[in-house]
Amino acid sequence: MQMPEFIKQELGVQNKSRVAKIMLILLPALQTSVVTLVNNGYQDIVFAINPSLQYNDKLIESIQEMVTEASDYLYQATKYQLYFSDVKILLPASWTLNLSLVQSRTHESYEKADVIIAESYLKHGDAPYTLQYGGCGEMGRYIHFTPKFILDDKMTLVYGPKGRVLVHEWARFRWGVFNEHNDLIPFYKSSNRTSEATRCSLSIRGMTAECKGSLCSSCTIDNSTGLPNKECQFFPEKNQMSSSSIMYLQGLPNVDKFCDNTTHNPEAPNMQNKMCNYKSTWDVISKSEDFQNISSPHNGSVKPNFTLLQAKNRVLCLVLDVSGSMSSSNRIDRLRQAAEIFLQQIAETGSQTGIVTFSSSASIQTHLKMIISDITREDLVKLLPATANGGTSICAGIRSGFEVLRGDDNATKGDEIILLTDGVDGQISSCFQEVEESGSVIHTIALGPSAAKELEELSAMTGGLQFAATDNLDTSGLIDSFTGLISQNGDSSQQTIQLENSGTNIGNNTWLNGTVIIDKSIGNDTTFVVIWEAQTPDVFVYDPNGKIYNNSDFKINQTVHTARLEINGTAQTGPWIYSILNLGGDQVITVTVTSRAADANIPPIKVIVHISRKDSTSPMIIYVEVSHGFLPVLYANVSAIIERPSGLPVGLQLSDDGLGADIVRNDGIYTKYFLSLNERGRYSVKVRVQGSEGTTRITFTTEGQAMPIPGYAENGNIEVIPQQPLVNKTDLDGISGDFNRVQAGGTISVPSGTSTIDFPPCKITDLQATIVNNKIVLEWSAPGGDYDQGSASRYEMRMSENLLQLRDYFSKASMVNLTGMHPQPYGSREVVRITPENQYMQDGTTIYFAVRVYDESNQSSEVSNIARVSFFVPIVEPIVEPIIKPNDDYTPQKAWIAAVVIGIVCLVVGPIICIVYCIVPKKVSVEA
Repeated sequence: MQMPEFIKQELGVQNKSRVAKIMLILLPALQTSVVTLVNNGYQDIVFAINPSLQYNDKLIESIQEMVTEASDYLYQATKYQLYFSDVKILLPASWTLNLSLVQSRTHESYEKADVIIAESYLKHGDAPYTLQYGGCGEMGRYIHFTPKFILDDKMTLVYGPKGRVLVHEWARFRWGVFNEHNDLIPFYKSSNRTSEATRCSLSIRGMTAECKGSLCSSCTIDNSTGLPNKECQFFPEKNQMSSSSIMYLQGLPNVDKFCDNTTHNPEAPNMQNKMCNYKSTWDVISKSEDFQNISSPHNGSVKPNFTLLQAKNRVLCLVLDVSGSMSSSNRIDRLRQAAEIFLQQIAETGSQTGIVTFSSSASIQTHLKMIISDITREDLVKLLPATANGGTSICAGIRSGFEVLRGDDNATKGDEIILLTDGVDGQISSCFQEVEESGSVIHTIALGPSAAKELEELSAMTGGLQFAATDNLDTSGLIDSFTGLISQNGDSSQQTIQLENSGTNIGNNTWLNGTVIIDKSIGNDTTFVVIWEAQTPDVFVYDPNGKIYNNSDFKINQTVHTARLEINGTAQTGPWIYSILNLGGDQVITVTVTSRAADANIPPIKVIVHISRKDSTSPMIIYVEVSHGFLPVLYANVSAIIERPSGLPVGLQLSDDGLGADIVRNDGIYTKYFLSLNERGRYSVKVRVQGSEGTTRITFTTEGQAMPIPGYAENGNIEVIPQQPLVNKTDLDGISGDFNRVQAGGTISVPSGTSTIDFPPCKITDLQATIVNNKIVLEWSAPGGDYDQGSASRYEMRMSENLLQLRDYFSKASMVNLTGMHPQPYGSREVVRITPENQYMQDGTTIYFAVRVYDESNQSSEVSNIARVSFFVPIVEPIVEPIIKPNDDYTPQKAWIAAVVIGIVCLVVGPIICIVYCIVPKKVSVEA
């Protein structure tokens, strides 16, 4: 489906952003960890078991053993300061357990867990890993372990003790550090002109060898680099004198520390150095907020306490505003249309739902009803409000909602309220304490520009989702809000996938055409819903085989102006085309299409949106994770539409290229800065994702995984540890094909009180240096003048033979003259060629380069990543037969002949040496 024309126009605008200096309340659709640190102990850590896993008491026991071991290891690694104090294990609702052993969950859910236990999709491996969206020092999304990793003792041989692996992953998740190995660059040339394995610290000793199975031989050297070839591996010694580092190889017996400033190896080309500006892991960890909140070492027990929680089928209550203001802008009808879609298509079978309406007081429309059939859904729809009048008492609605929620077990813990209001209520804070004590989760939807600003607090204190919608019908934001309220129990087979939701103003006797893709991962419960303002249109839907559905196939409700088409069975894979003829005057017609997984054992392609902002002077970042199971989906077309408090929406194209706001290239996380927060009110984010056969593909990556132990060196011998087989990439062929998704992303609230912010250029993160024909070629992607928008003003490039000089004393390093080079627009490829002086061309010399960027007001970016180039002069070994042999036939004549031959050889070899050492100019010259 094409993006509306006005959004396309917005994408072309490259205005410099001047953003208010304000305090933002971020309202992401994706909630983050709620782990707290109390008296040096981490509390409220949530391990969640995927509902697809069968009951296994050994799994629970093994999790507890792993965490107990990890707590002691963490205590040592943090210099006797931190440990795991309180851990909650969230069990699936389907598991049959002794009720005396488990408690009901409150705000905990699978989707918000810190550690998830789930099978890998397509059996792509059991390597533990942490999903990280942000940069250095920023918390990750979650840690993932497979059941096999937890249960199979053989995993200890591959990765080391499981408690150590958990600490390795916890460091990434909690403190935002990164791995210190690099599978893609296993060896590098150090500044002392030796070949080194990529590791931290350098005091980790070992042997290099090429091994096939258990047979190993000496490494061969690549003549073009002077480094061991790609088949070579580094095998650490089994008995190490060094105790660091955990982020390199946690499985080594003596390793129990993180690299600090005395042991860190800043030259290693690994993610820790790249992402954290060549700082040690301990430097990053010790400066984290956790360490600012502790004052002394912990001297008590470090044994964790465990609590078993069990999920239950969803229990929720719609608490809907019917005050007088809801009669304006057609809000009450739009509420009924959007809530109907929720009840008919989003609420899961087996869930229990009630409805409360409120104005000056509240009224229970229905107590809990279990959704077991379409009849139940239709009965609930009939109870949605149709009129509006009176004042606004949000607390009255919430209290009545609690009364409804107690209908199943006389408690509200873990139950949900969906609260929608468009009004202001000066007494809303009067029920905050009740809300906190309820243990319920409150999701809020703010409708219109005047909805109570305290709604954000209600959701924040209960771990709920937050959405907002304006009165702009073209964006269909209210429907997006309701369709974003899927269950967070982790059961992807029951979660509704939204394929389309768009509103378009159509003239009289005009057609609205569009295409929706039913991909291989979905097809069950597929529903088309068409909504209009006044006149019923003619609607036609064509399936991939050409079958036509028209108005007679739809369930038409003239009261709420909706037409619903439910496809029986599993919908045919391929393009579904809709054509809608508007028979009345100008009106907005909205099309919404949803579906569910086609197979309970195959997860659908999923989209998760996360919004992040460090503080009121930083740009907002939109993250969109596109995945199939745990596999990233690459090369999709991902765009975000930001609905502003007034004016037209703004469109952004997100990228997964490792530039600007994007941290890692090709990890399935698409990212973009949003700078234009220059108006008071709420900003809503909506994301569209499109995949194309032949372009979009599903892949797997080892980035982010804990390093398996390749084997050990001991007494000059190498013991190889068998590794898990690699995924066959052909298993991933043809999985994705064409697909499309639409996902609500949450809300940003901007209060009043503004001042101007001029953002600097973003940091260059892809600076590369190579040697081509005796010249150093430097390449990078141009940053913008304001982060990733527009063009910068000038570059400052410097070089040094000392990496840390560039990092710590950039301005004192040697300048590379780039006068006359004008930065191109953001994302353009910049190329510079340098001819260095002879002193740099010696065999084994390494030169480092970095760049800083300035805008028109002379604001500078951070110093770029540091690129390196190492000079290596291959040894020339001409093949010449011996001229003189030590025997009795030696004569002066033969010596003369030998001299002539040697002279001829020198004429051949000499020019090669001259090319390397002699013809290089004495001064540096630059070509842009």
